[in-house]
Amino acid sequence: MSRRSAAVLVVMVSVSCIVFWKPLSAVRTGEKENAKQLVDRTRVAVSTITFGLPDPSEEVPPFTKAQNLQKARRLLEVAGERGSDIVCLPELFNTKRTANQRDAEEIPGGETSHLLSEAARKWKMYVLGCYYEKVGNKVYNSVAVFGRDGRHTGTYHKVHLPPGESDFVTAGDSFPIFETDFGKIGALVCIDIHFPEAARSLALQGAEIVFCPTMYSEPRESITHILYRARSIENNIFMVGSNYSQKCLDFQAVHIGFGAIIDRYGEVLADTGRREGVATAVINLDEDCPLAGIDKWGTRRPDTYGVITQE
Repeated sequence: MSRRSAAVLVVMVSVSCIVFWKPLSAVRTGEKENAKQLVDRTRVAVSTITFGLPDPSEEVPPFTKAQNLQKARRLLEVAGERGSDIVCLPELFNTKRTANQRDAEEIPGGETSHLLSEAARKWKMYVLGCYYEKVGNKVYNSVAVFGRDGRHTGTYHKVHLPPGESDFVTAGDSFPIFETDFGKIGALVCIDIHFPEAARSLALQGAEIVFCPTMYSEPRESITHILYRARSIENNIFMVGSNYSQKCLDFQAVHIGFGAIIDRYGEVLADTGRREGVATAVINLDEDCPLAGIDKWGTRRPDTYGVITQE
C-alpha cells in the first residue's frame, strides 16, 4: 500500500479486450441511485477517456459526427458501469476537426449536449465534454459540464488558442470554477496546460481537480507527462487529461494516448496508455498532502509577480 490512501483502479478498454479490476468501493448498478445520494470525498471515482484513431496516415480520419457520438456513448457507458462520479472526454471529441466550425452547436441544446446530458442523468455522474460551441456569430472551443441530474451546470471557453484555431475561434477570457457535490473543479483545454498561470488561477479559486481534454501528438509525449505532473505538484491538485491514441506509421507525428489521472504528488494513478479506452481511479480529496506542503498559499508573494501580467 502506498502512502496515498486513494484506492487506485487502472483500466484499459479496446474493441477486442477489456481489463478491469473492480475496486471494493465500486457501485453495482442496482445500488447506484442510493449510493450517489451520499457523497464520500475520500472515495471519488474519476474516469478519463481516450479515443482511438485507426488510420495513422491521416491527421483527421474520415469519421462522421454520428460515428464519434456513438463511440462517446459506448465509452461513457463503460465509465458509468464502473460507478464513476465524474468523467471527461477528449478535445473536440464529436468532430475531431481543428479547422472547421460547421458542426459548432449551442450549449445546451445541440445533439452533443443531449448525449452528454443523457449519459450524466442515466449514470448519475458528472460529464465533461469538449466541442465547438456556437454563441451568436462566434465559435468557442468549450468544455461543457453536465451534472448528475443531466442539467448543464457551466461552460469553460478555451483561453489560449494556437495559430490556425485562432482564425475562427474566439478566445475565452476567464477561468471559471464548477461546483460539484464532492468539491470544486476546473477545466483547461490542450495548450492551456502550457501556461502555469491558467492552472494556478483555478487552484486559487479552490479547484481540487482540473480536467484537460487534449489532442496531443508526438513528439510531445514526455512533455505532456511533465506538464500534467508539474501542474499537479505546483498547485496541490489532481490533474486529469483526456486524449486520442493513434498507431505510429514511419515515425509520423501521431496521437499519444495517455488519458491520465494524476495525484497531487504528480504520480500517475491510472492511464489508458496508447490504447482507446477508459481509465479510472478512486481518489481521496480529504487526504493531507505533505509534499505539497510548505504552505504554498501562505508563502506566496503576489506583490512580486507583476511582470507576469505585462503585455
